[in-house]
Amino acid sequence: MSETKKTEVKLNLYQKIQAVSNEIRNIEKNLQVGSGNYGYKAVGDLDVVLAVKDAETKHKLVSIPVKQELVNSEIVRTVNKENRENLTYVDNIKMTIRIQDLESSDFIDIESFGKGIDTGDKGFGKASTYARKYGLLNAYKIATGQDPDAEKSKETETAKTPNDKKVAVENYLNLNTKVLQEMLKHFNVGTLDDLTEKQVETIYKSYKQKNLI
Repeated sequence: MSETKKTEVKLNLYQKIQAVSNEIRNIEKNLQVGSGNYGYKAVGDLDVVLAVKDAETKHKLVSIPVKQELVNSEIVRTVNKENRENLTYVDNIKMTIRIQDLESSDFIDIESFGKGIDTGDKGFGKASTYARKYGLLNAYKIATGQDPDAEKSKETETAKTPNDKKVAVENYLNLNTKVLQEMLKHFNVGTLDDLTEKQVETIYKSYKQKNLI
């Protein structure tokens, strides 16, 4: 009797992408960013890269950034109480990630955006890492931890001390440089440290009402 040879069915590009998606499914948020009331959990770049690389190798795919564009770059200048100038570099980039089928000439390009904030020259690098990480997460539909809509949001406690309110305001403004510049100009101060307790209270109440903090 002759043995029947099984014909291996080759998957196309989109079937391979689906296979990677089904294999990884979820990556937990194991990275702690910040601390205290304003700390939060995030998915680590290393966790994403290693999981995707293993799955892509198995299914004969490769993903590579083929283009990076600097959308805009800002330098935020502030002056501290010692009259020293502090510089913060903010870079926003657009990255094109190509997912290539190694068994054919088929590929698909994914666009992703990233923002990097740094007091040195690492803003662009941070933006690039961010864009790559979330580009891969979106391309392969990888979940990160629990669904934020699965549970009712917990009631947040109102900051009770002037220092807590100042931290909340600073955290928001440091992530929104244009708003930060406008705020410093509005109150005619050189840095957030120069804001009075009353000014911080005013900003805090306004942002709290708008659900920004």
